[in-house]
Amino acid sequence: MNQIKSIFLKIFITYLVILILSHIVLAIASYVLFHNNLTELHINPEGFNQMKYLFILASIFSITCTGLFTYYLTKRITAPLREMNQAALRIAKGHFDQRVQIKTRDELGELGETFNFMAQELSNLEQMRKDFIANVSHDLRSPLTSIHGYVSAFLDNTIPDDRKNDYFIIMKEQTERLNKLVNDLLDMAQMESGQFQIRPVTFNLSELIRQVVARMEPEFVNKKINVDLLFEEAEDINVFADPDRIDQVMVNLIQNALQFSPYDSSIKVLLKKEEQAVISIRDFGPGIKQEDIQSIWDRFYKADKSRSKKVGIGLGLSIVKHILDLHQTDIQVESEVGRGTTFTFKLSIANKQT
Repeated sequence: MNQIKSIFLKIFITYLVILILSHIVLAIASYVLFHNNLTELHINPEGFNQMKYLFILASIFSITCTGLFTYYLTKRITAPLREMNQAALRIAKGHFDQRVQIKTRDELGELGETFNFMAQELSNLEQMRKDFIANVSHDLRSPLTSIHGYVSAFLDNTIPDDRKNDYFIIMKEQTERLNKLVNDLLDMAQMESGQFQIRPVTFNLSELIRQVVARMEPEFVNKKINVDLLFEEAEDINVFADPDRIDQVMVNLIQNALQFSPYDSSIKVLLKKEEQAVISIRDFGPGIKQEDIQSIWDRFYKADKSRSKKVGIGLGLSIVKHILDLHQTDIQVESEVGRGTTFTFKLSIANKQT
């Protein structure tokens, strides 16, 4: 039975074996009962032999008819499996629009629903992959084109001396943009391989936030964004976490707020001490629809497709979520369309003895 590769043949043969065994048992039981009671039943040996032949003919007819019905029933039961097998082969070749028809509500029906769900998820993943390639290609080509153009201009001596410093600054910004993109891709690869780790230590969270905001000041100036640091505690707050990864979280969240903030607006960064250190980053941008909030953590996801022209390929928030998950803390999102978004997360306060 283990060498038979078709589940249809396995079920069909199983039914036939059960059917034949049942007839054999019935025949043996009938022989024993009739043979021991021939006198009482007024049946002579010749009549008993005739009954045996009739029983054999009836058994053959019964097995044949039941076997044909079993063949039809088995074929009907396994039809969804064959359909799923064919659909799976087409999906494997890249045809992600394949679906199976669900005609029952039993285990096979549930399997069919799961199969269709899998096919839909694969289709979404394929679309995300295409969007990812398009976005990465755009994000790589744009700064590379700019850098190539500026370098060519320098080599041709077509840039005035009083403008060279401005162009160097632009080239530096473009290389930083490329560096962030490559780092995000490397982080994503580490997350998928399970090599993305944290090394928690005690550090000054208040000072880290001030340093992040100071580093990003040129970006705020370019967009005329005012950043308000709101520290409710007079003293600095020390936490137990990975400072490099928390720095990455803060940069990603503030850049996300900066990206969707209108010109001449503000961003608020709040730090307060409760049972844990609470950090909030609020912008006054377009906000996020409630139905999109759960999806913003997905890789490459962009709630508003029109935002695809903006910097970024949809990895920042996914990396943020993964880092905070490793710290065993959650991140909350409060957003209202047209009024902005607030991201809030917590970190463990460091013990004074640590």
